[in-house]
Amino acid sequence: MPSVPPLWKGYDTTTEPDLLDQLSAKVKETLDPATPTDERVTREFAQAISSHEWLNRRDDSDNHHPELYQYAREISTQEVGSWRPRTK
Repeated sequence: MPSVPPLWKGYDTTTEPDLLDQLSAKVKETLDPATPTDERVTREFAQAISSHEWLNRRDDSDNHHPELYQYAREISTQEVGSWRPRTK
């Protein structure tokens, strides 16, 4: 079975903590009234990551990021009022 292609150039070589930071920054921008980031853009970004990571998990890929999958799934399925940026 062919491997799952990366979401963007460098995705598969980026560490899970860095990918989590990218998604968390997008959530933080969405929650900040001073930055006009549309909730739908953030939700769709999280959905793309969640779907990609689900495929990696299904294929038992070495590139699966379980924490990223969980966080992206939460963002893509929960109401915006319950979103929280991750803390280290």
